[in-house]
Amino acid sequence: MLRHRELFDPIKRTAEIPEAVFSKYIDIADHQYHLIPIAPELTAKIKKVFYEAHRDIDKEYLDHIWQFVYERIHHNEGLAQFILDFDGAKSNYFFPWLISVFTSPSEALELGYNAGYDLEGNWDTNIPEEDEINSFVRNTPTVAYNRERQLYVADLATTDREIMSVGEKSKVLDLGAGRLAWARHHGFKFEPNLQAIEAYDIDQSINPHDLFAEKLPDLNLKYEHKDILSALRDPAVNDISLAILGGVASYYPVDKFREGIIRPIYYKLRTNGRFFFDLQLAHLAYIWSVKTFGWPEMKLPKKASDAIDIVEGIRNDLWRDGLKFGAEYVLDTYNKPPLSVMVVLTKI
Repeated sequence: MLRHRELFDPIKRTAEIPEAVFSKYIDIADHQYHLIPIAPELTAKIKKVFYEAHRDIDKEYLDHIWQFVYERIHHNEGLAQFILDFDGAKSNYFFPWLISVFTSPSEALELGYNAGYDLEGNWDTNIPEEDEINSFVRNTPTVAYNRERQLYVADLATTDREIMSVGEKSKVLDLGAGRLAWARHHGFKFEPNLQAIEAYDIDQSINPHDLFAEKLPDLNLKYEHKDILSALRDPAVNDISLAILGGVASYYPVDKFREGIIRPIYYKLRTNGRFFFDLQLAHLAYIWSVKTFGWPEMKLPKKASDAIDIVEGIRNDLWRDGLKFGAEYVLDTYNKPPLSVMVVLTKI
């Protein structure tokens, strides 16, 4: 439960997507031999619709976009059929979003806040609800859950600032920070005299100076393009009161996550400092994303209890080495069945 009523989710969910919809495209992918190109008439149909729907846009620019999209669909029948079913080729926003899926995942997640590039490269913060395919993506469990995760982190960061003792300052470390959605979209208030924020991400397409109207030093915010492991090896990264790792933990094998992430974070945290991360579950929406959009494969636990058992195993291993954490678990409340388990470890 959120502690701070001033925080909010700016986007209302407008549709519940039946599991059968995801299953349709998963089945297509499972029955396709991916080394063989899909039927050429399928890509030809998408191309024809795309060019006819956007005759007012410079053809050279359309050619550039189409070439990128074609390379992703001519071996991917599930994605091609999804584009046809939801008029993706007619959209002013879907193909630019599809490009961002492959080039900048944090940019792609901005669609969850109704924002994205149009076909002419303009950033729009109010994509029309009538745009069917973008509305579908915005309502998918994965994108909706991301907003819940970001809201939860905004609440943790606000609480972290408030619980500091007199003379102490909150110090937040965000690893894999992306576009800092938790600090931009959910009513989070910067208090630079009481809280410092360090953010790291390898995505070079992110210009941190474009994220906020204020100058970053005025917010007591430092942002560097650096990978997670390099940031954790940096001796200057220390005395942390709250560490954040959103949407990344499931990509690590358990042993590597324990030894490469949690163990070094333990030494970076103050006593009573907290570490937030989340573990995704084998939800149809994740499987659909992997098979339709080529997300990296993940070995996901089937149930929330399985994910909690994984964390408890890690916690017990570290406890035997004298690295003691308490643990809290919060299930994704946006989706039934839940899509993810959010975890907060507290250094004892």
